[in-house]
Amino acid sequence: MFITNEDNIKKWSTVPHEELDDFGDGDFSRIQMLNPAIFQLLGNVKDKKILDVGCGNGYLSRMLAKKGAIVVGVEPGDSMYQYAIKREEKEKLGIQYLKKDLSHLIQFNEEFDVVVANMVFMDIPEYQIAIKNCISSLKRGGIIIYSLLHPCFPGFEKDWQGLKHVEVEDYFTESSIEAQYGHVFYRPLQNYINLTNDYGCVTVRIIEPQLSKEFSYYSAIRMAGT
Repeated sequence: MFITNEDNIKKWSTVPHEELDDFGDGDFSRIQMLNPAIFQLLGNVKDKKILDVGCGNGYLSRMLAKKGAIVVGVEPGDSMYQYAIKREEKEKLGIQYLKKDLSHLIQFNEEFDVVVANMVFMDIPEYQIAIKNCISSLKRGGIIIYSLLHPCFPGFEKDWQGLKHVEVEDYFTESSIEAQYGHVFYRPLQNYINLTNDYGCVTVRIIEPQLSKEFSYYSAIRMAGT
């Protein structure tokens, strides 16, 4: 089944605002693992111009703006874009939002200190041109930070619910899995790392987010019922 960017964007455009409200400032994995890793890589963002691509409901854009960054958020999905706009109208953090497919994001040229793509590229069929456009948006010496669902675990939820374990059948073959909204595309990590290097970046640091030891220990105690 061939899936286009437009196909996936249409699916992501149906997320109800009630669900986006429940998501708030991030789900468990973002709050406990992704956000700390992203801000560790970012450092001090005050007065930095940051492009938050695939920004969803705008939660990370709002976090960045509250820390003093100058933020532009890009989201192609209509319902999430409209939600982010309404939050900005209410909170007035100075965030500019654009409704745009990243594969068509060509209006920025060496304008941003940082581009952040938080759990985005694996949702984009035409990811190569999306990454190229993101890198073209960076100033000389700027950085791109992106997080991904690790492709070592395709079908994680399906496998775990049915089998209580995860099967890795073919890591190197690109594939897609239908999710609640749109499709998720599984690609080897080398695809992303080599592509960013080919477009002129140098890989500086890779972080594999994990729960803090304190949180993991507390969870183990709770699960054990002690």
